[in-house]
Amino acid sequence: MGVVTYSAIFAILIGSTVFELILIGQPLSQQVLITSIIGLAGVKAVLVALFFQHLKDEPKAISSIVLFGFTAVILLITLSLLSIAALHGV
Repeated sequence: MGVVTYSAIFAILIGSTVFELILIGQPLSQQVLITSIIGLAGVKAVLVALFFQHLKDEPKAISSIVLFGFTAVILLITLSLLSIAALHGV
C-alpha cells in the first residue's frame, strides 16, 4: 500500500475525531452521545487494525477472529455504559 492510502486513512481518523468533539457540544441525549462516540471509536479501531496493523493482508480466519473480538468489546462497553446511565437516570 502506498502513502496515499495511509494518508487517506489518517485523514478519516482525524475527521472522525473532530466529529466526536463536535458531537460532545451538541444537545443530544446521553444514550445517543455514548452510542455515537463508542461507535466512532469502534470504526477507528477497526481502521487502525486493518491498515496500520496490516490485518487486511492476513488470512481471513485470523482477521475474522480479531474483528469479532473488536465487535464484542465495543458492544459490551456500549451496553455497560448505557446500563450505568440508565441506573443513574442520566
